[in-house]
Amino acid sequence: MKTTVLFFAILWSVTNIAQSKLDTLTYQKYQNKRFTKVTFDTGFNDSLIVNTLSLEEKIEALSTVWHEAKFNFANFDLIPNVNWDSLYRAYLPKIMATNHIMETYGVLMQFNQHLRDGHTRILPPLYHFRKEKFNVVPIHFKYIDGKAVVYQIKSNDPSFKEIQKGMILEKIDGIPVQQYIQKNISPTLHFSTVQDSIGRIYHYELLTGAENSKVVLDFKTANGKTLQKTLSRKPFEWKSNTPVSYSVLPGNIGHLVIDSFVDEVTFTAFKEYFPAITKTAGLIIDIRHNGGGNSHWGHEIIGYLTAQPFYPSMTLMNEYHPVHRAWGGDAIQAKKIAYDWKPYQNEVYTKPIVVLISELTYSASEDFCAAFITTKRGILMGTATGGSTGQPLGYTLPGGGIGFICSKRDAMYDGTEFVGLGIQPDIEVKPSIEGLQKGKDEVLEAALNYLKKNKTISK
Repeated sequence: MKTTVLFFAILWSVTNIAQSKLDTLTYQKYQNKRFTKVTFDTGFNDSLIVNTLSLEEKIEALSTVWHEAKFNFANFDLIPNVNWDSLYRAYLPKIMATNHIMETYGVLMQFNQHLRDGHTRILPPLYHFRKEKFNVVPIHFKYIDGKAVVYQIKSNDPSFKEIQKGMILEKIDGIPVQQYIQKNISPTLHFSTVQDSIGRIYHYELLTGAENSKVVLDFKTANGKTLQKTLSRKPFEWKSNTPVSYSVLPGNIGHLVIDSFVDEVTFTAFKEYFPAITKTAGLIIDIRHNGGGNSHWGHEIIGYLTAQPFYPSMTLMNEYHPVHRAWGGDAIQAKKIAYDWKPYQNEVYTKPIVVLISELTYSASEDFCAAFITTKRGILMGTATGGSTGQPLGYTLPGGGIGFICSKRDAMYDGTEFVGLGIQPDIEVKPSIEGLQKGKDEVLEAALNYLKKNKTISK
């Protein structure tokens, strides 16, 4: 009798519970909680120091890189011969066989490299990244005629005094440069194009290494002699450079150097220089070393260079619909976004413009180029850009590292592709070894000569 009463009591309570209404906002909020939001600044765990990962964590790390790319990577069509699932299976034994955490992350970086995308990368845990990798010798190189040629020396330290532009680096720690690159840099490099890989290697990666470690460099000087220098690697200062500088060149030509579009500081500096820029006979905008940032600030600057509406890049964004897949249809729907930008400034610069570009012109600076082309306000000069833009999506990895995956595809407004190709200059100009040895900036000189021939400046 008691059992029967209990049964009916439970039945009554179940059948009399009020059924709730579907709350789509609450449902959406709950679903989105499952996905973390990670940026370069917030993704790292500064206090976490882990030297090894468990077997389960290693598999989790590889699986995370695999599934974040599988569902979020925007550029699989650019690597049609890559079977991402097959690669995942092939890398499982490799990741499981690693010991130290940096070895584990090295395998993750090799796996990631198959995506061939500059915005898609793996960063080791911050402690190890700072200690073992994120340290530099302040010398930048150009790859010219198959050689590593000194291009910039970013130090006033007396130990760098003997090193001159145009010198050829022949050996690093006694190893010929090309062999050193193949062994120490190429296996884990992320890049989009050939010129992108060259720019990354010779400008950024060539001399990186462990904190305070020594590196022996063998140079060939302009007169054919050998110079050997032992230098120390120091921590990289992430925000040490001034993003914008300005000067007036002979002939009353403005030279505006923009090295970053990271934040509003760039736009604020440009506005401060703008009154002086308006007084020039022509303008050279130099973004040869601009690694990108936020495209918005570049578009704001273009708004001072034309009074007519212009057109930023066209964007493709993928939307994943699992129910369409369940119905036997296409799960991925591509959404195209394009718009015009209407300038709103009272005063606009109307004189001729040359924009200088290189393989280091990247991401948001390529978006700047794509939009500038639509204004028909000037030409691009230099060498092809890096060929990578988009929006990196960040995610966390076991042990404290982070990964990024390119989550949208951009093209020029008319649909012309440049991701995986680069934006080509209207006039190609390359630096030479002889020019660097003579202290010349041949690309900048070519821009000045172009403006002379177009009667922009006086001779």
